[in-house]
Amino acid sequence: MNVNQIVKRLSTTDGLLISLYLPIATGETRKEFVTTFRSHLKDLRHTAKNLKHQQEKYLNLIIKQIENYLETVDTHNTKSLAIFAGKNLFETYKLPVSVPLKAKIDTKLLLSPLSNAFDENPAFIIVVIDRTIAKIIEVNLGLEETESKVIKSDVPQRILAKGADTGRESKILRHIEEHLHRHLEKVAAEVKKFESTHPKVLLIIAAQKELVEKFKKLLTENLKVKLIGDFGANVSDNETQVIRKAQKIVDLHLEKEAWHEI
Repeated sequence: MNVNQIVKRLSTTDGLLISLYLPIATGETRKEFVTTFRSHLKDLRHTAKNLKHQQEKYLNLIIKQIENYLETVDTHNTKSLAIFAGKNLFETYKLPVSVPLKAKIDTKLLLSPLSNAFDENPAFIIVVIDRTIAKIIEVNLGLEETESKVIKSDVPQRILAKGADTGRESKILRHIEEHLHRHLEKVAAEVKKFESTHPKVLLIIAAQKELVEKFKKLLTENLKVKLIGDFGANVSDNETQVIRKAQKIVDLHLEKEAWHEI
């Protein structure tokens, strides 16, 4: 599910709803950020009474659900928590960016801080390519786990029979390159399909230099605009390390864009 779909779905919910954006400061203890939430409970209860909403009786249950979550949530690598809770709703997002503290109760969710965080930190995909296999890794703000898709192709290896004449050798190499080209075309088609449902996505290529250049030529003009960098890698490389390298490229890209806007 992409960012627009998440926000659109949440915007259709109604009833007595709590929207909580809770920044997690470096070194802050669990007790401290739970106390921060509890300090806003009086205001939330007051607002709920003013709404005179028929579901007000569920408020204590909703608050308790949030408290239980805060008592156990793992905030490692999290700079803010976005929590949306109601009678039939409980969704949380761990954000790697800081969002100002907000606690609001209303009949509609407060979604603008979440939308802004998504806009300022767009999703990106890493296309990791080897000669016979590729992996498309999606990294999306707010999603605790990355998603990936593996693409395999039958590309002959660069093995030539001993004593093969020049013409035969040339034909074999041409045959291998044709298979490789079809493999890269298949990968490019998958990237294009992904981009059609994630229009704001950024693209990074992780492959050996030869494959990077070949793959770039197969991208549509729209995807070439979204390509923000590349680095050397293989599909067998540790995925976490690959994502970290890609994240540095994304951070540098966003930093440059921010400077241009000043």
